[in-house]
Parts: sequence; structure tokens; C-alpha cells
Amino acid sequence: MTDNDQQERTSVDTGTAQHHGGCHCGAVRYQVHGDIEDATLCHCHLCAKLHGHVSAYASVNKDELQLTADEGLRWYRLSEKTDRGFCKECGSALFWRVVRSKNIALTPGTLDGPSGIKTKSQIFCAFKGDYYPLDTSIPAFDHDD
Repeated sequence: MTDNDQQERTSVDTGTAQHHGGCHCGAVRYQVHGDIEDATLCHCHLCAKLHGHVSAYASVNKDELQLTADEGLRWYRLSEKTDRGFCKECGSALFWRVVRSKNIALTPGTLDGPSGIKTKSQIFCAFKGDYYPLDTSIPAFDHDD
């Protein structure tokens, strides 16, 4: 993909979008036309396997998330209840969703520029890796909050 291709892909009319984001290579791009909840860090073993470390997710209303480029988007069914969305080209982790939920969570690191969101909590702290400390300034829960 050339720089011009990337610029064309990201220069879509954004209308009332409040936030923009996407994967590293540009094969998945999105806009959020609403509020993004503050992020939750997850220390569970599954997130560590999928992300290589702690994961962060911030929830949005599915109806307020618009994909502007999705040729790279693939979904991985983790269980009967949840899916993870990632880019098949560059491997970026982008989304997490509960099947039949009105919300979808995005990974805040995929947002373009400042988002204004904060980290509200950290979950599954009882399962965190032994190679890093918990941030004691963030409310911590041994399981989910």
C-alpha cells in the first residue's frame, strides 16, 4: 500500500464522527459517532496469549461504530459468547464483542490521536503475569468488575 492509498482511505467524509482509528496497515479503519467509555485493563491468561501482555478495551455502542475500511477485518470466535476482531494483514487487535450485545469494545491504542478516555479499572488481577507490577492507582479486581 502506498502513502497515497493510505491518505485516500483515511480521507473519507467523517460527518459527525468524534473519533477515528484503525489498524497499523490501514486495511481496517473505523469511526465512532458517539461516546467511548473509559478503558478497562484485562490481566487474564487469554488476553495475555492474544495480545502478548495486558489488554485494554473501551466500550462503544455498536450502532455508533462505522467501519470505513474492512477488507482486512477478521473475527475469531473465542467461545459461544465472545469474538475478537483483528486485521488479517498486520495482526492488529481491534475489537472484542459479546455475541448479541448492543456494545462492542475497541482497543484504545488503535485510536488516532488523543481520545480523552481514561483507564477506569483493571480486571482478572489474580491472573496477571509475574513479570510486572499492578498500577495501584487504578481500581483492581481479582475477577471481572
